[in-house]
Amino acid sequence: MVDVKILQQEGYNFLWVDKKLWMWDIPEEDKEQKQIADQAYGDVLVAGYGLGLVQKYLLKNPKVKSILTMEILQEVVNTNDQIFGELYGDVVIGDFLNFKFTKKYDCVIGDIWVEISKNGLKDYIQFKERAKYLIKENGKILGWGQDYYEYLLGGKDGIPKC
Repeated sequence: MVDVKILQQEGYNFLWVDKKLWMWDIPEEDKEQKQIADQAYGDVLVAGYGLGLVQKYLLKNPKVKSILTMEILQEVVNTNDQIFGELYGDVVIGDFLNFKFTKKYDCVIGDIWVEISKNGLKDYIQFKERAKYLIKENGKILGWGQDYYEYLLGGKDGIPKC
């Protein structure tokens, strides 16, 4: 069984998974998640629930028609529901990388890596490759730390790979 806790300190929430800090809602993170949600439209698929920050902002975005989140850990969903008393959007338990989706989405948003560093690049690449098959033509792939990962991949301004 996975140990999931949301600890509160100084008015902020910190999501711990098996004693590893997974996500937080400090102002910088909140701002980043809002910026991602503001770019979304139509039917949106989110990989990873975390603390539900991006989902909360997606619900406020008038361009978004529907939100489906794929979360691999039931314990994350249960703990969020227990602590906050609500979940944002529809949530399905399963592995984003292997789940059999029955439709395509206008936007796919990823937040399934722990940190924005070279250590998360492999996870970002797996997310991006999977997301390519799940977006509609002219759809959008968005993610936490995406600019940094694309920089490492040489996807911005022709910068070579690191």
